[in-house]
Amino acid sequence: MKKVLSSLAIIAILASCSKEVPSVETIKVKKTTSVQCIGTTQAGARCKNMTLSSNSKCYLHGGN
Repeated sequence: MKKVLSSLAIIAILASCSKEVPSVETIKVKKTTSVQCIGTTQAGARCKNMTLSSNSKCYLHGGN
């Protein structure tokens, strides 16, 4: 019975806490390492531009 009461007490304390903790989904991580663009040239060779874009494409190939 004591375990149930202590668990409920902890839940009540956490529920009354006014400071909200951001969830994992709301924390944005900035990419700090460049990667080579995954785009290809008109000749069919891999693009040599480096990018920080989340979709791994440089500004020429539609990076965001």
